[in-house]
Amino acid sequence: MSDTSAAPAAPAPPPFTAAERAILDALMDLMIPASPDGRMPSAQSLALYAQTAGLTAAEAATFRGGLADLDARAQAARGAGFAALDPAAAQAIVAALRAERSAFLHAFTLHTAARYLAHDAVMPLIGLEPRASWPRGHAVAEGDWSLIEVVRARPRLYRAV
Repeated sequence: MSDTSAAPAAPAPPPFTAAERAILDALMDLMIPASPDGRMPSAQSLALYAQTAGLTAAEAATFRGGLADLDARAQAARGAGFAALDPAAAQAIVAALRAERSAFLHAFTLHTAARYLAHDAVMPLIGLEPRASWPRGHAVAEGDWSLIEVVRARPRLYRAV
């Protein structure tokens, strides 16, 4: 008899500390500021990282290491934490990190853009309903099933049990 129950979901990593959130907020303001006309909110104003849900333990560790690195670089270069820097000084530190192909910046960019664009406050502003695309998803045209005949003609690769 086989167990068909799903494996339990991994718990979300612990929430970011207040210091980590301050650095995240400053970084989000650099990446996605509010639009000049006020129509589009800033990423920071949406509290995109109030929860660590959606981050694996490894991604959360990458975030924490990257945030600590940003803060250390700011302290070394400017004598102040990253969250206290003016936008031009903060941007210079981010540019240096980007030139090093930082795994943190890559992960931060992907997660922040995805969280921002999927946020209920942003979706209507970009012309989408604030809902999941399924089950009221988009109609998909039926494909040409004859294209998989080559696969169906292959010998079985598994043993029936």
